[in-house]
Amino acid sequence: MKIQYHIALLALTISCGDVPKTEKEPEIDTQGAVEIIETALDTSAKSVPLDFAEVIANIQTKKLPHIEDTNFDSFIEEDDYDKIDVKALKLDQIYPDFNTEGYNYRVIAKYKVPVSNNFHTLVTTVLKGDHEMETIIINYDTEGNIIDHKQVAFDEIAESMSRTVSRISENKLVVNKIFWGNIREVEKIEYEIRSDGTIKKTDDIRLNDSFKNFTLINSVLMDLKLDWVQTKTDLITTLEHPDNPNESIVVIPEVVDEGEQYFDLNSHIVIADNRSGKITHNYFESSQTNNWVSDAIELNKIQINATPFKIAENKMAFGLNVSHFGHSRVNPYTNKTLSLFVKSGDSLLKVLADYPVESNGGEWNGDCEGEFVEERKTLVESTEKTNGYFDLRVTKEITYSESTKDKNGDCVSTDRSEIKTAMLKFNGTTYSETEIDAALFSEFHPQKLEGLQLGNFDINHAFELDNFKYVSGNYQPEDGQIASPDTETDWGDRLLMLDESNKIVYQSKGIGDAYLFEPHFYKSDASNKTIIICQMAFEYPFGGEAFILEKGTIKHLGTLDIEGDGEKYLTEIITIIEWNDSIEFTFKSDKLVLGPGSENVTIANDNVRYVYRNNGLILKTKGR
Repeated sequence: MKIQYHIALLALTISCGDVPKTEKEPEIDTQGAVEIIETALDTSAKSVPLDFAEVIANIQTKKLPHIEDTNFDSFIEEDDYDKIDVKALKLDQIYPDFNTEGYNYRVIAKYKVPVSNNFHTLVTTVLKGDHEMETIIINYDTEGNIIDHKQVAFDEIAESMSRTVSRISENKLVVNKIFWGNIREVEKIEYEIRSDGTIKKTDDIRLNDSFKNFTLINSVLMDLKLDWVQTKTDLITTLEHPDNPNESIVVIPEVVDEGEQYFDLNSHIVIADNRSGKITHNYFESSQTNNWVSDAIELNKIQINATPFKIAENKMAFGLNVSHFGHSRVNPYTNKTLSLFVKSGDSLLKVLADYPVESNGGEWNGDCEGEFVEERKTLVESTEKTNGYFDLRVTKEITYSESTKDKNGDCVSTDRSEIKTAMLKFNGTTYSETEIDAALFSEFHPQKLEGLQLGNFDINHAFELDNFKYVSGNYQPEDGQIASPDTETDWGDRLLMLDESNKIVYQSKGIGDAYLFEPHFYKSDASNKTIIICQMAFEYPFGGEAFILEKGTIKHLGTLDIEGDGEKYLTEIITIIEWNDSIEFTFKSDKLVLGPGSENVTIANDNVRYVYRNNGLILKTKGR
């Protein structure tokens, strides 16, 4: 259409005598296009001049937000041209050469947008000669004086190498300047439309430089028939598919409503081929149901979860986290949800919808006094299935905090924590939560014994529980040499269990020389078992030995060869749960160290856990 329009404009220009005709144009039927332009210009010239108030009152209004992408292809019928009173709108102040012979300016379109009640906002399109078309937004005061203006669209048919499009909202402009060279380049400029009608630049970035995967995202947008300007670019995210390095997950948030301090987004979640950029799997959800809404509670982050979930033997789901943040100082609030998606044909299915995994909220007086609740959930795949998909076990750690002032006026905070469990089961369409029976262990402190002596055994720690004594320490060497009952393969710090007469009824294997071998005790109201973890350390912690005590009998479970990547010891970050004939040890730390003191491998805590089942303790990590 641009070629036909170009020919029509050229024919009109030659017929008007503005440029001498040097050669005969091809016999192409351009009469219709020429008549459209001539009719529009004649009508405009013959219209009766009106004052500004009359002109502005008769202009149609378009809703916000509005995508402004006017170009030469937008005008194909006579009705596409508007009658414009150039003088009343004072366009000659923006284009000083508007009426100068040879410049050939023609105003061909206009509409209003409801930006503010304090001033009028007009969008108008101007032909600048025969090869360029520009659309500008103009703010007028109530008397018709121009306050400010900016270009919001541009098109040219001389080289067809550049174009400008924009998104107009009630308090901002997002303008994209597009250039086609060896690659597509997009410069995004943001403006604030202020309450006085002025338009001020607030940001200017090149999207092709800002996004590592710009080419891939651009291909996905073309497949979706979307333009960059229709998206919330700061929330676009991509990640190589954790289950297939030849694919990427791409998340496109499409702006459907926008205003001051709020926006609504449609969800486009796709899998694309890394080489071709073509979409292989697609998921769409409107802002009416996806909870991608930002208002007083700001949607501030969308992140693809790098850890896949194995929901069946041959099916992996990837996760998407959406975070919201409340800006209230006295009512702080944060929230993060998790959704899971699986491939199905050429589509994606949402099998877990907006499940809250982190939340923090409360109320305080802005000085000290207040109450807060923080909840964090961890999801782990189970071996049990419902409707063909593995159940997902949920561990909920809830912390209650209260701050008050003491009698001296000092702010004092007290915390109380509890752990709950639940199960996510697949109902054939999506996962839903059900409560489960599980024993949650918490640390307790049995009676500590002082002054206990036991022959040639040096006692470092001693406790009494249910008529038994539990002590840790080591047998004394003789003349610096290992002495009985130690052996070359069984010596050093160990745990002993003593009866009422201090007779040894259990003795663990020695771990060698250690600076610390301290028992910690954990129990649950829902179980008759007690878990003992002996924290090991030199100058640094290096894991713990785990034991289970039941009905007066103690058993070694194994070594927890792990620590948190921080100052806290293993016994301070561990969570213990018994369910379905297994005992699981999980860890409250973003990063963990495997083989502390030996291998020292630091990993992300992606549902890392030790599981004791069938008389064996096994470490479960990503991919294991």
